Amino acid sequence: MLIAPNFRKAYQSAISKKELNLKITALCEMLKNPRQDPRPLAKELYDLIIGPVVPDLTVLNAKTLMWSLDGALRYLPISALYDGKQYLVETYRNVVFTLASHSGLKDQPKPTWNGLGLGVSKPQPGFSELKAVKAELDGIVRTDSSPQGVLPGLIGLDEAFTLDAMKQELRRSYPLVHIASHFKLTPGNDTQSFLLLGDGTHLPLSDIIKQTNLFKGVELLTLSACNTGVGDGKEVEGFGVLAQRQGAKGVIATLWPVDDASTGIFMQNFYRLREQEKLTKAEALQRAQLLFITGKTQGTSDTTQRATVEYTTPEGRDATAPAAPFTPNPAAPYSHPYYWAPFFLMGNWL
Repeated sequence: MLIAPNFRKAYQSAISKKELNLKITALCEMLKNPRQDPRPLAKELYDLIIGPVVPDLTVLNAKTLMWSLDGALRYLPISALYDGKQYLVETYRNVVFTLASHSGLKDQPKPTWNGLGLGVSKPQPGFSELKAVKAELDGIVRTDSSPQGVLPGLIGLDEAFTLDAMKQELRRSYPLVHIASHFKLTPGNDTQSFLLLGDGTHLPLSDIIKQTNLFKGVELLTLSACNTGVGDGKEVEGFGVLAQRQGAKGVIATLWPVDDASTGIFMQNFYRLREQEKLTKAEALQRAQLLFITGKTQGTSDTTQRATVEYTTPEGRDATAPAAPFTPNPAAPYSHPYYWAPFFLMGNWL
């Protein structure tokens, strides 16, 4: 259903729920492998999900799409749908809204921001080292030791990133809070789904639920971690939705394990665009994604590490017909959606 000022219309696509879910699962798995070309399957889903709506969007001169998603669609990176020539993000800004975000959708942002950067770079039991996190935070938050940062603020890295330290700093109501760490999602178990803190302890979703306005005053919480945007759809809320219920007006979350090295560059571009060009969150996110697609990024990382992703044919797909290989343009090494499509914005997009 498309709803716009003075416009409301429903559309249908002929596909069973089971078949749709299989296609979504297959595309999501394919997007996690930068060696596979997801565009043919992304085109199939584009035609099913938004293709019938595009003529009316064109007439309405739509620029920003607010998506209300349920079921398996919650796991689909909308920005990576493909029309045969370009990705959806190349035409529209895409924002997901939930019941938790309704109250803050129209709130105007503060004219100037400062930021709190929290991260884990050292290996912890069961979790690998995140070599690029320090460079990621240094490129975002400007301090005496990181003068290249985009926003003034405070960085809490590794041992300085504890639950008590985070709570203390959150009381200062930073407009931006950026967390770069590991997140483990255990569907159906909110005590075993947790954020890894810098001292090696775990902050489970069950403890976040018990907090009161933990993120009050936060205009954007960026969760630069793995799988922070998803839950199982029924029993466990994703970290992103819980953060909105705890007061965060807007949340950038992720749909799959993100690449360590490219993520820092992506985030530097996102914040630079928002601050220097005075863009909305949605505009800055779209522009950062476009820069990865075109290869016109700015920023540095202290490592050339890349994630190693093993591809297996998702259940329901023909194992004899694997996806074609994806060959990136050497001038745009991060053009595959694996690098830019997992990040999505929930809630207030201003």
